[in-house]
Amino acid sequence: MSFITSPKQDQSFAESTCRFNIWVGAVRSGKTFSSIRKFLHCIKHGVPGDAMIIGVNRGSIQRNVLSHMFKTIGFPVPSPMSNKITLYGRDIYFVGAPDVSAVTTIQGSTLAYAYVDEITCLPEAFWKMLETRLSVSGAQLFGTCNPEGPAHWLKKEYLDRAHVHDLISWQFNLDDNPVLDDKYKNAIKNSFHGMWYKRYILGEWSLATGAIYDTYDHYNEYELPYPSPNYYIVGMDYGTTNATAAVLCGISPNKWPQIHVESEYYYDSAKVGRAKTDAELVKDIKDFIGYKSVSAIYLDPAAASLKIALRQADLPVIDAKNDVVPGIKTVGKFIAGKNIVIHKSCTTLREHIQSYAWCSKSAQRGEDKPVKKDDHVCVGGDTEIWVDGFLTKIKDIVKDKQSIFIKCKSFWNGKFNYFNFESACKTGKNKKILKLTLENGKILRATPDHKVWTKRGYIEIQNLLTDDEILCYD
Repeated sequence: MSFITSPKQDQSFAESTCRFNIWVGAVRSGKTFSSIRKFLHCIKHGVPGDAMIIGVNRGSIQRNVLSHMFKTIGFPVPSPMSNKITLYGRDIYFVGAPDVSAVTTIQGSTLAYAYVDEITCLPEAFWKMLETRLSVSGAQLFGTCNPEGPAHWLKKEYLDRAHVHDLISWQFNLDDNPVLDDKYKNAIKNSFHGMWYKRYILGEWSLATGAIYDTYDHYNEYELPYPSPNYYIVGMDYGTTNATAAVLCGISPNKWPQIHVESEYYYDSAKVGRAKTDAELVKDIKDFIGYKSVSAIYLDPAAASLKIALRQADLPVIDAKNDVVPGIKTVGKFIAGKNIVIHKSCTTLREHIQSYAWCSKSAQRGEDKPVKKDDHVCVGGDTEIWVDGFLTKIKDIVKDKQSIFIKCKSFWNGKFNYFNFESACKTGKNKKILKLTLENGKILRATPDHKVWTKRGYIEIQNLLTDDEILCYD
């Protein structure tokens, strides 16, 4: 089967003889086709041994790799349920790596070849384990990614130190894909703005700084009512220490703008002084929706008890996808294209959209994260928490670089349970610390605005009353 190829694609095919071979660049730039082409060549003609295809999850492997790969060779695409195939007499395994726990899925593997899709989305710990699995003589890795922040571990530790790792990489842009016409290229270019444009169109490693929705302006707001939409949906965020919020959105798929936000609901338990029960929130949401016929209420999957309560009230609840950065990308496209408009009465939503900003400290660590209002709230380093069944001081966890592999006991949705530990870091220095002493002798040292759970909801330590009763594990 013959294909049209560009000079950059042919160059990368010929030069990809290193241990690590990485195609970096814009979306739809032809890097996936070129990298798969080389991977297939090695699977058929290379050194003997097992191979592995890795992505964020099994679905992304099917969509981004296997569908293209088997179209190239004219074979039927494997079932989405399969985790292994044999091709050209070689076993090829499919592994999803959504988080560091995936490290255990490849321990013990011995590989001749690996293909990695969306490298920048994988945990660094998984990548390092994968390195050790490429132990067959002449083993190679082929992978693709879009650029992220310049402090990302892949750029800092690997691309910028290519000579140390026997690594070669290529920078692709839209013109390196010979099958795209100018009309389609312009459509792609118009769908990204700001930082996303630099990364996904220009192929640059661009820092996440400033306002997240920097294209938001008065054209994203309206006062006069729109014609009746095709249907309504509600987006809802459940909060305990943070506010519970909801927006009512009219959806018109075949009209512009496709989404108009008609109204908002906002309840901040910290300001009011008490948290509402699930039953109270359900009543509020029913009143908020009113006579509108709502097709779906999208809710954080972690809000289990509220989800049950809403369903018991015959409300159509659906688990929302709460990945932050993909959500920001999607909303950013709609805002930039003026395809989402917000009624001027939604003052809280409009204020939050315009003040939503990238965290500069996270960017310096190679992470894309928004600023969180309460990031300055912290407890003292001597505070003990339950970690893997033992009381451990937080400051000792900060020193432990393997903390990502442990579990921490935490109070959530009315009960204690163990949750995967994500990170531990020192968030402040020389801050004012209050000492909270309970009648059972337990002591908590924390900043004045640190919140604790009381019978009247989450309350900042500085606002506690002497007769407040505080939740405390024994």
